[in-house]
Amino acid sequence: MNYTKLHILVLIEKYKKVTDVAAELGLKQPTVTFHMKSLESELGIPLFQYRSGRVLLTEAGRTLYQYAVKIVYLTAEAERSIKQFTSPFDGELEMEAGFIPGTYLLPKAISPFMKSYPGSKLSLTIQPDALLRERLRLQEIHFGLLHSVDTSDKSFNYQLLDHEDAVLIYAPGHPFDGKPDLTVEQVASAPWVQHAEGSSLRTIADKWAQLNQVRLWNRTELNAPETLKAIISEGDAVGIFSKKGIESELSLGRLRYSDLPGIQTEFGGFMLAWRKDYALSPLQQAFVQMIQTETK
Repeated sequence: MNYTKLHILVLIEKYKKVTDVAAELGLKQPTVTFHMKSLESELGIPLFQYRSGRVLLTEAGRTLYQYAVKIVYLTAEAERSIKQFTSPFDGELEMEAGFIPGTYLLPKAISPFMKSYPGSKLSLTIQPDALLRERLRLQEIHFGLLHSVDTSDKSFNYQLLDHEDAVLIYAPGHPFDGKPDLTVEQVASAPWVQHAEGSSLRTIADKWAQLNQVRLWNRTELNAPETLKAIISEGDAVGIFSKKGIESELSLGRLRYSDLPGIQTEFGGFMLAWRKDYALSPLQQAFVQMIQTETK
């Protein structure tokens, strides 16, 4: 078995078509088919089955896939690790972040980083925190910026950048504006604009309600933090938000805030996370240092 044959098997599982695998590898279709048959001949057992124009793995093929995908991943990692010694601060830096840190923390670091490392290219994707954590766990990505209270997964390295300070937000002139002693019942009975399931702020809100034995009046739910703030600033609803994410609105007088009353839940923080079986490249290490410097 060689790397090319195993890579083809992995891609067959992904695409289910020989033509797509050939296009991915830059090979001709007969060449891919030859490698597939050669692998079956070498192992003496069928690995592929053809159904309705699709190529599927047999039970033996699926068993081999478990090992092949690890070999392909490790080979790619080995190549990346060696290449970083030739141009350690050039190349593409792929980064995924949760909604809040990706919107309100990372911009402070990206501009100075690009100026300091002109040979680099940064690719940033914003994801819900739950999805980001799962992609890290499945090794679909190597490096992410979480907004989280959960550090129980021991397969990750965590590096805390800053603590979260979640607050209750509402519009100027709201009945809560200037009210010094809000009660749990008053907050729970107000109409809420909620973050979508899977976000850390939604988790904080739900946990707070659970600890204080109340049910929130959720009128609206959305996964766009800026839209959430805009809706709250124009009406009588309330919501929960990171204090770091409302600095502009506070200075412009568009929002007000109060601390959540009652029993407090853990707010967590903003943290970098990467798998313990993954070594950060020099470019990634440089970006970590830049984030630490710019977000203090």
